[in-house]
Amino acid sequence: MPIVVNSPFSGKPVKIRDQDIGRAVRDEENRIFYVLARSDGNGYYSSPTRQGGAKDEARYIEMEQKVVKSGTQVREEVQTMHDATGRKRSGLRGKLLILIFLGILTVAAWWVFTNRDKIPWQKGPPSNPVPLDQSPDTSN
Repeated sequence: MPIVVNSPFSGKPVKIRDQDIGRAVRDEENRIFYVLARSDGNGYYSSPTRQGGAKDEARYIEMEQKVVKSGTQVREEVQTMHDATGRKRSGLRGKLLILIFLGILTVAAWWVFTNRDKIPWQKGPPSNPVPLDQSPDTSN
């Protein structure tokens, strides 16, 4: 479920995901801020620093009240809300990578199966064996 917070820089609303709480988020002008939980536990606020603090929370509440007082501006900004949730990605790249890997694995298995008589690491009989009864004479 998306969460809407106002940017600490411009005051414009930014839509984020639940997973982005505590992470760096960019607003409509590519400025980085962080979304943190309020100290009273009711909702979230945006802060220019990762740790936040009482000053940042108070500044956000003041800014939020100013935005609420100018009611016409809120309706216009909600229509042009910046979506920081990220673009949707299809799983096509991962599926294609798995398909290519399985294709390479299939070709390798087929090659080993058809050429199992010619595999170079198989050892055959020794080329020039030394008979046991003809050992060198060391009695001199």
